[in-house]
Amino acid sequence: MSQYFSNIYDVVKTMISGMSLTLEHLRKKKDLVATLQYPNEKWPQPERSIGFEHKDYNVIRSRLHVDIDDCIGCLQCERACPVDCIKIDTIKPARGVDFDCGETSNDTRKKMIVPRFTIDMSECMYCNLCVYPCPEECIYMVGGPNEPKHDIDYEYSKYVKHDLVFEFSNVTDQQIVDIGAQSYLDERNSKINKITDGNNLDGNKLDIPIPVAAAPVAAAPVAAAQAAPVQASDTLDIKCLEIIEDKKLKTPAK
Repeated sequence: MSQYFSNIYDVVKTMISGMSLTLEHLRKKKDLVATLQYPNEKWPQPERSIGFEHKDYNVIRSRLHVDIDDCIGCLQCERACPVDCIKIDTIKPARGVDFDCGETSNDTRKKMIVPRFTIDMSECMYCNLCVYPCPEECIYMVGGPNEPKHDIDYEYSKYVKHDLVFEFSNVTDQQIVDIGAQSYLDERNSKINKITDGNNLDGNKLDIPIPVAAAPVAAAPVAAAQAAPVQASDTLDIKCLEIIEDKKLKTPAK
C-alpha cells in the first residue's frame, strides 16, 4: 500500500516540476530563441576572422559562375571536379565547314563551341578545385573580398531542386546546325522527348485486363488454333515510374 501512494507522489511531483518550468518560460521571451519564423526571421551572420575587413567582405555562401564567352572547352574544370557536378559538351566544326567559333577576352582563338555547360550546385562541395586549372579564368566563385557586399539571400537557396542546376551555354540550335552537328542536336532532342514522355506517363493508371474463364471444349476433336502472340504493353508499372522519376531529377545535371 505504501508503494502505491509513493508512486502517486512521484507522478504529482514530476508533473508540477515540468509545468512550473513551462510556466516560467511562458512568461519570458528570450532574444535568441531556438525557433525562428523562417524566412521572415533570419539568424545574424557571426563575426569571424577571415583575413579581410568584415564590413567589406561578401559573407554569403558563394556559388560557381562561368563567363561562357571566354570558355574554350578544354574540359579541365570538369576533370578536376571530385563530385562530377560539372557537365560540358563540345563540338568541333565538321570537316570542310567554315565556322567561326570566336575569341576569348585574352585573344585566344576558339576551336570549338560549347553547347552544354551545366553546374549542379546541389552536388557542389565548394572545394574550388575547378577554378585553378582554367587557362582562361572563366570559371570562378561568386562572392569574396573583391565582390560588392549585398544583402543576405540565404546561400542562393531554391524551392525546387531543378533550379540548382545552372546552364551557362549560350549556343543556339542554328549554330549547332551550321557547325555540322545535326546528329548531336537530334540526340539531345531525343533525350528531352524521353524525359517529357516520362513526365506524361507519371501517375497514369495501368489498364490490366481481367482474365475471363475459358469456354467449355466441344466434344468433337477440333484442331486447336495457334495462339496469337501477345503484344508487348506500352504501359509501365509503378517501378518503372519510380525509375523515370529518379532519372528525371538526375538527367539535367548528368
